[in-house]
Amino acid sequence: MKGFFSQRLQKHQKQMNRYLRYVFNDHFAILSTFLMGGLGLYYSDLLKTLPRPFPLGGLVLLVIWLALLSVGKLATLVKPADLIFLLAKEKQMADYLTQAFRYSLLVPFAVSFLAVGASMPLVVVVTGQTFASFFFYLGTVWLLKISDLWLQRLSLYQGQNQLKRQRSLWIVVALISLSASLYVAPWLGLILALLQAVWFYLQCRPTDQLLDWDYMIHLEEKRLHRIYRFINLFTDVPQITAAAKRRKYFDALLNRISFGHEQTYRYLYARRFLRGVQYSGLFFRLTLIGAVVLFFVQEWWLSLGLGCLFLYLIGFQLLPLYNEFQYMILTHLYPVAEEQKQAAINWLLLRLLGGTALIFGLVGLFRGAILWQGLLELVGFLLFTGLFLLLYVPVRLKKMQNQ
Repeated sequence: MKGFFSQRLQKHQKQMNRYLRYVFNDHFAILSTFLMGGLGLYYSDLLKTLPRPFPLGGLVLLVIWLALLSVGKLATLVKPADLIFLLAKEKQMADYLTQAFRYSLLVPFAVSFLAVGASMPLVVVVTGQTFASFFFYLGTVWLLKISDLWLQRLSLYQGQNQLKRQRSLWIVVALISLSASLYVAPWLGLILALLQAVWFYLQCRPTDQLLDWDYMIHLEEKRLHRIYRFINLFTDVPQITAAAKRRKYFDALLNRISFGHEQTYRYLYARRFLRGVQYSGLFFRLTLIGAVVLFFVQEWWLSLGLGCLFLYLIGFQLLPLYNEFQYMILTHLYPVAEEQKQAAINWLLLRLLGGTALIFGLVGLFRGAILWQGLLELVGFLLFTGLFLLLYVPVRLKKMQNQ
């Protein structure tokens, strides 16, 4: 079963690598660079203003680290067909799940390493400890996460009546271990985490109970669906089916589009955007994230750059709307000029990006202490929107027509 898991893991990683090259592209790298730079600068300035010691920061660290423990689910890689074809191998599934457990440690361990490292400056301000205590905190978080994955593996078996009680106990122990690390001594929290890891290991060893195949398959499908939803923000994923919602409250906006032959694509694009989860969800999420990021960035020039970057990403992700009806036969039979499609997509992008630019500009006006800086940001966002529609969109649409 170990070899079988390795084969399935190779296929899974090959599929993920094919998608991730579309996620970690140049646009994502640029956004990450600006975002991390802006957040790092704000974080550094914030730490300089905090008093020493800063007891309230301990509560912030506890919340961050407890939330960090929720990162990473048990990746079993099981498929619906396994309910039939692997049922005869159920007694050997313990080795398979052991391999799955080890593989599932990679992502949470890496994320924990980065998150705990990033929080260490705040730890130094809160507790007055040195950066050498990083290894104690990291070990505590890792041991707590190991116990969490053991509990997840135990939940895959039938007849686990005590699982809720054990999960509640794990939460209490995690809170006590992290609190002891911050408010007493880092080594004490590490010892408590080690003791709880030994106890949960003894409690969560593979049992003679049968596997709950339906539940295990459901958890894996749910885990993969979360991954595919994220990837779907950057490229089409066959595993994610397009969904449409009625959203009757948007009918007033659609009714503003006049009825007529020349408004065909204007209505189609607007209705596809409002009813489709893919484009509208992406637009609202990026707008909200951008507004929040700009609110915490104090330098107006950095805020202007980040805002323009978010506007570019929103416009770039909405451009595939242009070919949304390309393979519908009625749009080819109906005599609609190709120029109407371009005018319609420009009409929609102007309103969406213009509205986002106004929101970003209002955030700059509300945040900035100097009025002219907020006005400069607003004008810059609107100017960037105009240049994007006049210079970039026509070139991009021409390439999409030739594809």
